[in-house]
Amino acid sequence: MKIGFIGFGEAAYCISCGLREEGVTGIVAYDAFASRELEGRRIHDRASESGVGLLDNPADVASYADTLFVAVPSTNALEVCEAIRASLKAGQIYADVSASSPETKRRIWELIRDTGVLFVDAAMLGSLPQDRHRVPITASGNGAEAFHEAMTPLGMRITVVGGGSGAASAIKLVRSIFMKGLASLMIEMLQAADAQGVTDDVVASLSGSLDGVPFRNHLSRLVTGTALHAKRRADELKGSIALLGEARLDDAMTIAAKHKHELVAEYRFSEAYASGKPSGYGEIIERLKVKR
Repeated sequence: MKIGFIGFGEAAYCISCGLREEGVTGIVAYDAFASRELEGRRIHDRASESGVGLLDNPADVASYADTLFVAVPSTNALEVCEAIRASLKAGQIYADVSASSPETKRRIWELIRDTGVLFVDAAMLGSLPQDRHRVPITASGNGAEAFHEAMTPLGMRITVVGGGSGAASAIKLVRSIFMKGLASLMIEMLQAADAQGVTDDVVASLSGSLDGVPFRNHLSRLVTGTALHAKRRADELKGSIALLGEARLDDAMTIAAKHKHELVAEYRFSEAYASGKPSGYGEIIERLKVKR
């Protein structure tokens, strides 16, 4: 199998190192910064370390590869596609692992679909330095199954999802709302706890509420509970914002939480469910689709 990378940053380097350990040879790559003095030195060192041959232009990589990874910044993914389109061939796997939006992935597919390539919207969901080529990848598009079949024997961990091009990227970006938001909220909470000298007690209290409970249970409990008590909890958060202000700490996440509670309160869920409770988070989200 001939493997090529357009863009030889961290993603391509880490995956190449892992594939080399699996015995894969003949990997080639192109990077626009390879000829620059500072960036180029690192790219050439990494290419040498991972056994990757650097080519002079992206079209040569596209012509060579049976499986082509496009691993460029999201702002360049469409531009790269346009530049190599004439070099693509039927049956070739084109895996775009950039962090582009679902709409950009769909536009790339529309641009190349008549070439006969097998397009993969590939979203990486783990740590590349830690997992390297085994980083979990969610894949969608007409080439997702072929990508899974070709790369799984080489140790790659690929999960195929339906929904066409853009679906995998949507999963990654929506997931990021939670993961990055949760991490930001944790930092704000810990800073407030530290300022009040109650970190151990707060962490112990939260652990007692959250440990050992399946995520879906938390999701339903917290979403439905917020819907039913949004107004009261929004008022409660005013005190939290005041506490952060008195400690001269950033309150961006708490202000955002208060704002979201106020928006949910406009739906008057407590009245709608005066005689019963929602069945779960899905019921609440469905009702939130109605404009207020």
